[in-house]
Amino acid sequence: MTQMLPLSDPDDAMPDTPERSNTVSGVAAAIPGPDDFFLAADLMNMVERYLPESDARRVHEAYSLASLAHKHVTRKSGEPYITHPLEVARILADLHMDAETLCAALLHDVIEDADYTRADIESLSGPAVGHLVDGVTKLEAVRFSDKQEATIASFQKMMQAMTDDFRVVLIKLADRLHNLRTLGFKNPASQRRIARETISMYIPLASRMGLNKLRREMQLLAFQHLYPWRSRILQKSLDRYFEINDPFLQALIGNVSNSMADSIPGSMVFLWKKNLYRIYERIRRYGRRFDCNREVLNVRVVVKTMDECYRALGILHSLYPPKIGSFYDFIASPKTYGFQALQTVVLTSSKQAVRFQIQTRYMYEVEQYGIAAQWRSPDLYSERKRSVTQEALEAWQEQVRELGTRASNASEFYSDMQADLFLTEIYAFTPRGEVKEFPRGATVLDYAYAIHTDVGEHCVAARIDGEEVPLRTRIPNGATIEIITDPSTSPQPAWLNMVVTARARSNIRNWLRQQRQSERIELGRQLLNQSLQNRGSSLESIGQGKLAALVRQFKLQNPDELFLAIAQREHCHKLLAQRLLGLAGQAETEESAGVPLLVRGASGMMIHFNHCCYPLPTEPIQARLDTSSGLEVHRDGCPVLLGSTSPASILSVAWADDWMAGGQAFLTGIRTRAYNVVGVLHHITELMHDLKVNIESIHTSGDQNIKDTEWELWVRDLSHLQETMRQIEHVPSIIHVQRIQETPVSPMAEPFDD
Repeated sequence: MTQMLPLSDPDDAMPDTPERSNTVSGVAAAIPGPDDFFLAADLMNMVERYLPESDARRVHEAYSLASLAHKHVTRKSGEPYITHPLEVARILADLHMDAETLCAALLHDVIEDADYTRADIESLSGPAVGHLVDGVTKLEAVRFSDKQEATIASFQKMMQAMTDDFRVVLIKLADRLHNLRTLGFKNPASQRRIARETISMYIPLASRMGLNKLRREMQLLAFQHLYPWRSRILQKSLDRYFEINDPFLQALIGNVSNSMADSIPGSMVFLWKKNLYRIYERIRRYGRRFDCNREVLNVRVVVKTMDECYRALGILHSLYPPKIGSFYDFIASPKTYGFQALQTVVLTSSKQAVRFQIQTRYMYEVEQYGIAAQWRSPDLYSERKRSVTQEALEAWQEQVRELGTRASNASEFYSDMQADLFLTEIYAFTPRGEVKEFPRGATVLDYAYAIHTDVGEHCVAARIDGEEVPLRTRIPNGATIEIITDPSTSPQPAWLNMVVTARARSNIRNWLRQQRQSERIELGRQLLNQSLQNRGSSLESIGQGKLAALVRQFKLQNPDELFLAIAQREHCHKLLAQRLLGLAGQAETEESAGVPLLVRGASGMMIHFNHCCYPLPTEPIQARLDTSSGLEVHRDGCPVLLGSTSPASILSVAWADDWMAGGQAFLTGIRTRAYNVVGVLHHITELMHDLKVNIESIHTSGDQNIKDTEWELWVRDLSHLQETMRQIEHVPSIIHVQRIQETPVSPMAEPFDD
C-alpha cells in the first residue's frame, strides 16, 4: 500500500498566535511534578563515575552558584529554572565531558539572566569556564534593530569563541536540545521560530561536528514543532511501513545474524530506525512519495575488528547480490572526524533493497558522537585515532577563523557559515584516494578551493574520472577529480555564482576585495601624477620625501592611503598636486589639459566602461571619478555623462598605445531593425561567428511585421564593431543598424516624490 502526504496541509494555514494550546505532536504538554525533575544528586552520581573527586567537587560548586543565581525563578512549564542547566549538564555528562564543560553548562545562563559577571564566574571556576560561559551568552537584543540581527550577531560571537575552544558549541547544542524537549510550553509562534532557527543553524552545526545522535533528536523535535500535522501523518505512514514489513524484517535479520554468528562470533545485527525529518526532506525536495513497498531498509552490523568488517561484507554479498554502484569503502578512505564504515545496498529475492552499514564498535561510537567520542569512549581511542579527530577539528576551527577575518559584517559571516554547515551529501576523491566532502550542488571550483586556495585561484578546468570539464560542472558523487591550473588565471566576479561552499566563496570575495583595493590605489596614484604632469612635474621628480611629508600632513600611514583617498574622492587630486609643488619649492601653475590619463582594458586600475554609451578603444573618451566604481569611462560627448557631471569634474583620458596588450574584448551594444522573416537572426549570428564576435545578450521586440533587436556584443575595438555593423547592413531583410547610445533622463520625466 502506498502512503502519500495529502495535498491540503493544515500546517500551511496554522496561525502563529498564542491562543492555540501548547502541544507537542498533538499531545498536551503536561507540567511535570517534582519527581520528574532531574535533581543535582543524579548529575553528581553520573559525574562521580568518570571524574576524579576534585573535579566532581568543582562541578558541585558550580551547581551551588547556579542554584543561587536562579533562585525563585521558574520556567514557562512551572518547574524551577535550575532544572534547565541541570539537564544541559546531564546531556554533556552523558558524553563524559570534562569538569570545565559541565561547570560552564550549569552556569551558562548566569550572566544573561542573573546579576553576575564573567569575573564572578572566573573567580569561582577559572578563566576557561568564564570563556565558555561568555561564548554561549547571547548579545543584548537592545543593541540591534530586530531579533534576527541579534541572533546572527550572537551566532557569530559563539562561533568566534569556538575557534579558541570548541566546547562552546557543545554547550550551546546541549542547551538547544533541552529547549526543544520542553518547547511545548511556549506559544506556537515561538515554537515555530525556534524550530526554524534550529533547522537552519544548530542541526547543521551538530552534523558538522559529527554529533549525529544529538542531531537526529533535534531534527525530530524541530520537525514536530514546525509541522506537527505533517509529522503525525508521516509517522503513521512509517508505522504502517514497519507493520507491513515486520515478517520480512524478522526473517532478514535472523538470516544475517545466524550467518554472521557462525563466522564472526560477537557480531551484532540490528535494524536502524528511520529519520522522520530526512524522509520529509526527501519528499519535499524530490517530490517522491513515501511508498511502503519500495522504501529502502537500513540495517547495521557491528563487529570487533576492521578485518571482521570485510569478512562481514563477504558474507552479506554471498547471501544477497549487491546493487551495482552502491558500495562505498569509508574504512580505507575515512570521512571527517574519522568516520569509517563499509556501506552497501543488496537486493533480496523479493527485490527489496536493503542498505547495510558495517562498522567496528569504535567506528560506531565515532559516527554517533563525532568529536565527543574521544571523551565518551576513551578505551576505544588510540593516540593515532585521537590525532585524526583533533586535526579535523583544528582544520575546521581555522576555517571558521578565516571566515570571521574575511567577512565584512555578521550577516556575511552567517551567510558563509550556512554554506559551510549544510549537510554533506557529495563525496569526491583526490587522485591520491583522499575523500573530500561537499554539500549538494558543489562544483569543481569548490573542489579546487578545498584542495588549496592557490589551486582555486589559478583553476581553469578539471578532469572528472579522466574527462575534462569546465569550472561550473557539479561534482558527481564518488568521482575522482583532478584540477587543471594556469598561473595567469585569477578569480573573476562570475566565480561567486559558481560556488556554494563557504571556503570558496570567502576566498573569491576576499581576493576581489583586495584586487579592488589595489586598483583604487593605482587609480589614485595615476590621477595625482596626471595633475602633476599637467603642471610640468611628476611624482618621480617630486620625490618620496615630499610625498611622505604630504602624507603626514593628512595624518595618514603611507602614500597608498593617500592614493586610496583620492580614488574615493575624499581628497581632490588637483589640490593635492598644488600642495606637493609648494612643498617641493616649485611654483604653483595653472593646470593644462595636455596630459590625459591613459587607460587600457586591463590596466590594474579600477575602471568601469559604462554601458550607457559602450566606449571602445581608438575612439575619443572622457571620464569621471565615482566612489564605488572608480573611473567611469564614457564616449566623448556622452549625453549621460554631460547631463550628470559638471564640466570641472570631467577628467581628460585617452587610450594607451598598448591597449591591445591584454587581448581583452570590450562590451558594446547595437540595435537592428529587420523584417520578420524566417532565418534573419540565424543569418546575423552566423555572420558574427565568422567575425569572431561573441554575443552577450539578445532582446527582441516589435510587431508581426518588423522586429527591433538589441544586441550586446564583445568586440576588439571600434573598427571591429564598424566592420560588424557594415556586414549586418548587407543582410537581406535588414532595414537599418545603429549603435546604442542612451540619453539622460529629463527631470520632467521623473515621478512625483509622493
